[in-house]
Amino acid sequence: MNNLLLLITTISLFGCSMNPFSRNDHDYIYKKPYHYGVLNKNILMSHDGYSWFSKQYDQYQPIDDKLRKLNFSDINIRIFMGTWCHDSKREIPRLIKILDNLKYNHSKLVIIGLTKDKKGYFKDYTTFNILNTPTIIFYRNDHEIGRIIEKPKDSLESDIFSIISGE
Repeated sequence: MNNLLLLITTISLFGCSMNPFSRNDHDYIYKKPYHYGVLNKNILMSHDGYSWFSKQYDQYQPIDDKLRKLNFSDINIRIFMGTWCHDSKREIPRLIKILDNLKYNHSKLVIIGLTKDKKGYFKDYTTFNILNTPTIIFYRNDHEIGRIIEKPKDSLESDIFSIISGE
């Protein structure tokens, strides 16, 4: 019985560590003037050096009527960005505002601050094939269904709708 309990516990712990959206990634580090590692909205919104985040977030007025009709419950998002990158400074606050308006579950969102050579500070992300920032990857049931690289082709709302709806 004890061996069975040990086996179940081991499998459960190993299984959780394999989840690509687990929060077991290393934390972040601040090396003036940028953050690297696993970030979150609060870091980006409250850091004195990132006034660009609140400015973009507050000014952006999403047109998300079509997105409200979609089901986001099985959608996970992984963002690879640079707090040093002008495209990230424009697109990520806007994306976060869209997700906030949709009442998206932020526990299903992972934001990774990369170095200027687009590498992870604590972890190797080469399997994600990140060549430009930001790269926003959408997953359904842990399978990639699309990405937005650097900037949307049309608009964030339109590109997200196309990815999620499959149109």
